[in-house]
Amino acid sequence: MDWQKWQDRYDTADSPLARRLVTVQERIRLALEDCPPDPLQVVSLCAGQGRDLLGVLPGHPRGQDVRARLVELDPRNVDVAAEAARSAELHSIEAIAADAALLDHYDGMVPADVVLICGVFGNIVDRDIERTINACTQLCKAGGRVIWTRNRKTPDRVPLICD
Repeated sequence: MDWQKWQDRYDTADSPLARRLVTVQERIRLALEDCPPDPLQVVSLCAGQGRDLLGVLPGHPRGQDVRARLVELDPRNVDVAAEAARSAELHSIEAIAADAALLDHYDGMVPADVVLICGVFGNIVDRDIERTINACTQLCKAGGRVIWTRNRKTPDRVPLICD
């Protein structure tokens, strides 16, 4: 899979991914507004080009309060995310090329106020879905938010994730 080319599907107006991005960005906005007034930490697993978070922070009242780590395996997508953060003058956002499944990549950033797991559950097997959910207890602070996505195609894994 060419994950950089896959990201281009977000640019097609009214595509399922474009609609999902709007929904995820709204959830991020609401989560940031609900967080305490202290500095915020956000981690994003399999962050791609960081469109979800980087599409919210510029112009958001809490945008400069956020320190984030975007973990993405594809170095080309990491470069796009890092450049987008620099261009938006979001100096507390780092994008790293690493395996999001390895928890040591989140050292110094967890427990986080917001954990993003968007676009992951549709690309991993049930056993890894369960392991990822269990890892959230190590990634997310008490009272924090986990924002995740999963399509409803067969097999519908939303009930498994919710359980």
